[in-house]
Amino acid sequence: MSGLFLLLWGRSAELYLNHFVRPLSHLSASLALGATAILVYSFLTDDFSVAYVANHSNSHLAWYYKVAALWGGHEGSMLFWALGLTLVTSVVAARPHHPHRFASRTASVLALLSFGFLLFILLTSNPFERLLPAVPIEGRDLNPMLQDIGLILHPPMVFGGYVALAVLFAGAVTALGRGHIKGAELAWLRRWNLLAWFMLTLGNLFGSWWAYNELGWGGWWFWDPVENASFIPWLLSTALLHSLYLARTQNAMVLTSLLLCLGGFIVSLVGTFLVRSGIIQSVHAFASDPQRGSGVLILLLATALPALALLAWQAPVMTRGQTLNGQSRHWLVMVGSLLLVVAALSVLLGTCYPFIYAALDLGSISVGAPYFNTVFIPMVLLAALLLGWVIMPPGTATGLRVTLLLLCCAAATALTLYASSARPDWMWMGLVSASWLTLTLLLCGYHHWQQSRFNLCLAPWLAHLGVAVFVLGATVLTHYEEAVMVRMGPGNGRALAGYTAVYEQTVNVQQRNYQASEAVIRLDSKGKQALTYIRPQRRTYLDDRSEVSIAGVYHSPLSDLYISMGPAINDNQFLVRISHKPWVRLLWLGGVLTAFGGLLAWRRSRTTHYQEYNG
Repeated sequence: MSGLFLLLWGRSAELYLNHFVRPLSHLSASLALGATAILVYSFLTDDFSVAYVANHSNSHLAWYYKVAALWGGHEGSMLFWALGLTLVTSVVAARPHHPHRFASRTASVLALLSFGFLLFILLTSNPFERLLPAVPIEGRDLNPMLQDIGLILHPPMVFGGYVALAVLFAGAVTALGRGHIKGAELAWLRRWNLLAWFMLTLGNLFGSWWAYNELGWGGWWFWDPVENASFIPWLLSTALLHSLYLARTQNAMVLTSLLLCLGGFIVSLVGTFLVRSGIIQSVHAFASDPQRGSGVLILLLATALPALALLAWQAPVMTRGQTLNGQSRHWLVMVGSLLLVVAALSVLLGTCYPFIYAALDLGSISVGAPYFNTVFIPMVLLAALLLGWVIMPPGTATGLRVTLLLLCCAAATALTLYASSARPDWMWMGLVSASWLTLTLLLCGYHHWQQSRFNLCLAPWLAHLGVAVFVLGATVLTHYEEAVMVRMGPGNGRALAGYTAVYEQTVNVQQRNYQASEAVIRLDSKGKQALTYIRPQRRTYLDDRSEVSIAGVYHSPLSDLYISMGPAINDNQFLVRISHKPWVRLLWLGGVLTAFGGLLAWRRSRTTHYQEYNG
């Protein structure tokens, strides 16, 4: 139906078919919601005749993990994604129709995307496949690494971001198919991009926090392919926020904005292909079935190639926006947006390069943190420096002197910390960028406060302040973290960063699905005995005998002392890792501030959008 609707754009029959878009979209969403509810019910009732339930749950699993197991594996996660697509299709179709039928046409493109996902699920990833008549008595249990609150928080946010990116993709295809886009429709795209950006920000933040707490050694970012799969769309969505600002206020970068709308969803499909096809090995990978990989690749090509071909066909006839010149700071926003795009492409290249290298029969190669840090970090820090210049209050008589003063303050702050660092490398850039951005934001906030306009700029101010706080925390944590790996048993102690960890005893813990060796470690600080007790564990899950290290963490206002247990060396000693993580709380604080700023902007755009859209 939707494919026929697309073919009849601009024809008289479109008016007739337009009446069916809304009810059919609602029907599709209802059926997808019903299928998802049935699968969740199968988990809650331990229906192990369903293969997906038998492979990702058991009768001892807590009910909230049974619900979260819906997206804990390949088949269920694809159904969850398809559910999101059908729901937003219904939401878009339900909106009052624009005179040029923008909403109904966008809903038809979304319906085609939903059809592609549902067809992929039916042919390669059926979550309702049965094990009849040989129904197992007990399930295999959910992956122990997934039995964490991170599973409840992280994947829904990432998939929600992907779904919102699909709406942007559909809106861009609609605008390109028509040959032009209006200001109200740019506002509509901005609102959906704010929602996508908010959800991807929280998704990446929760994923980082999950890795920090769950993996047992305190790392918060690994440049893993699965992490990059959600991080690259976030970078493109961030660039799109700024290009849409220029498109709406300056009538510039309109075509670039449409390209980014297409690119955000396309790279989310590229990431899905990478982590589900088995061509890249990852601790987070969902599946390695070549049939599924081929299915995702076909879905990717069927989505990307027609959209990019439409862009190439329509680009010469699309109305061009005005050219930005050096007399305005808006050209700096454009440069910053392009830097974010280049940064996203550099991460994508580093993620894909190993399998491209192998496909060319050149051997095997791995791309790790040294590449990503060297290529990515300078571009992002330069974008932060440009941002500080852009938000400097205009029209100030002493603007040049204030700018020089702020630069001197930022440089002095950076040099003070830089001088005491044993690992300088890019540290000075991070400190200068964070200090410069923070100082310019404070000046900008004070300027708007004096003019009683601070409430109007609160959302972007919070979002950019969160970026500055995050950059500062990441820079200090990376260069001042201390860690030791020691053999410890009852009676052993080790001092680190002003704390002394004393191993008092080992306690055996028995739970229904795992057994663990738990270390009771007393933490003393200077001048104070028995500050607290930390209890890290080394768990062995009974189903597959896998071992997982559960860290014990002492939280101070800004920093953490992080202790994790490695394998047993003998009956009385374990390999123990003790880490001091300075200013690690700034990572989470910065991420929350950034996401909250995006949420405020989305809420504020809600009323404005409908006024423009219906005006």
